[in-house]
Amino acid sequence: MTEKPRKGPPNEREFVVERAVRASPEKIFEAYTDPKLVPRWWAPPGGSLWIEQMDVRPGGKYRFVQHTPDGQELVFVGSYVEVQPPTRLVYTFEVEGQGHPVTATVELRREGASTRVTLTNLCVSKEVRELMMKYGAEAGAKAALRRLAQVLGEPEGTEP
Repeated sequence: MTEKPRKGPPNEREFVVERAVRASPEKIFEAYTDPKLVPRWWAPPGGSLWIEQMDVRPGGKYRFVQHTPDGQELVFVGSYVEVQPPTRLVYTFEVEGQGHPVTATVELRREGASTRVTLTNLCVSKEVRELMMKYGAEAGAKAALRRLAQVLGEPEGTEP
């Protein structure tokens, strides 16, 4: 995966993941906001995701129940802050009951036949960011973007 360097110093509370995907911003935005598509790329390989609630509008809530390959159940909850098809989606994100919400911003920018997906996760504190990094949040986000690209038809192991 080719990642572009971030301009300027990173915020000590955030981490950013970028990927070029061979799909239009409209298709990628749909993959983030269609409850039939989200389970196809959000869940880890060998796991599953069930959409219990997904109201994609400012103030709308979501609740996703994920089963990991090792049998754990994780419940992700949050609300949508900004919904600007097809270029920007902002939502809060947390594991239910942990009390450390993250604000996730997805920005989609066309680059020729591809779209640059920039996912910025802003944590409530530097300590929460460090904890998320320790438990693989950045690696998980990169893997999810790879699966998203595959769901949209990009062959495995390639990136524009």
